[in-house]
Amino acid sequence: MSVHLPRPVALLVATVVAGAGLTLAAAPAASASAPAPAVSHAAALAQPDQDPFYSVPAHLGATRDGAVLRSRRLPADALAVPSPAAVWQLLYKTRDNAGKPTATVATLLVPTARWTGPGARPLVSYQVPEDGLSTVCAPSYVQRAGAEVAAVSAAQVQFDRQRVADAVSHGWAVVVPDYEGPGSQFLGANAAGYGVLDGIRAARSFAPAHVDRKAPLGLWGYSGGGFATTAAAKKQAAYAPELRISGIAAGGVISDLNRSLQAVSGGALSSYLPFAIASVRNAYPQANVDQYVNASGKSYADAVSHTCLGTAVVTGPHNVSLASLEAQPGSLTAGPFHDFLHSASPVGYAGVPTAPVYMYHGTADELIPVDGARELVAQYRAAGVQVRFVEDAGQNHQGEQQNGIAGAVAFLDERFAAGAHR
Repeated sequence: MSVHLPRPVALLVATVVAGAGLTLAAAPAASASAPAPAVSHAAALAQPDQDPFYSVPAHLGATRDGAVLRSRRLPADALAVPSPAAVWQLLYKTRDNAGKPTATVATLLVPTARWTGPGARPLVSYQVPEDGLSTVCAPSYVQRAGAEVAAVSAAQVQFDRQRVADAVSHGWAVVVPDYEGPGSQFLGANAAGYGVLDGIRAARSFAPAHVDRKAPLGLWGYSGGGFATTAAAKKQAAYAPELRISGIAAGGVISDLNRSLQAVSGGALSSYLPFAIASVRNAYPQANVDQYVNASGKSYADAVSHTCLGTAVVTGPHNVSLASLEAQPGSLTAGPFHDFLHSASPVGYAGVPTAPVYMYHGTADELIPVDGARELVAQYRAAGVQVRFVEDAGQNHQGEQQNGIAGAVAFLDERFAAGAHR
């Protein structure tokens, strides 16, 4: 069945899906000490919920955060955009948004070409804008399945696949974490931060990959990936102090959830509203979000509570305001819910990056207002963080995603070189 969107929505769907949040890369169990045999690319690709490799082992409480629990080597053509690299998937121990032990998957790529730069080959954690409420949105799956996943934007999938391939061609080792975990906790800052940092721990400790313990470490992500990158950057000092991050590149960061909801309220992209409500409800069950939402809002949220953002954009509703979804006047736009969203936003929770930061944002971003990024940058600078902030005049969310690549890569190269010569 074809879906006919209102014309303003049709023109903007590519923008919201290609930037505000979708994805990248997937399946019999093996231990880290006895890796599973290579997975045939020709074999049918099981979704994560039907793939035993993704199963979370019991009794993880005493297991070290970042420990590799299972691994499997993928053939060179396993990824939809093959890279000249050795490729593994790692199931590793991490924590969910409530801090409880769980496990998630990362895709690790190590270039086959010899590293010719200064010092050890850098390791970059690339955060895809996973933005999903289903494990079919997970990067480890979509990086391989892609077009098979109807709920995920083909444009965004292709963009992220190409970025990973480009990073490998640049000579970097790349780890792509499923940082939302098996509960798909989109907008859960703790889950995102833990998932990223433990993914780096897993990549560094996985002996077959030969990642140098002295390798410079970098973080990079845009939009939802920028949210996860920022969460990891702010939580690293307390959660993973042994990781010496060299540089952090984050673009289009969802710095203030309240500002983002207001930005799309009443417009063609108001379909983001119920998806955000469903996401916060999933990541923060203790917040009892439903008490602030009326029957229509709950129905809209329920309809998208097990999908990826691409489907939510199409599903609607379009041209509705946040206020029209409130249980009582002001219940979503002010008061406890508004305060809670602030506390769950990068501008509202504690933590300071321990490495220089490169942030980039389009001044015409229709989804994630630049004012939130400005506030976050001001906080960083007040705390003594070295920040390079680039505002690109007239760039919208999708445009800045592409526009910001060169600056992010140059910044990370600069930071890796500086670390190598210390």
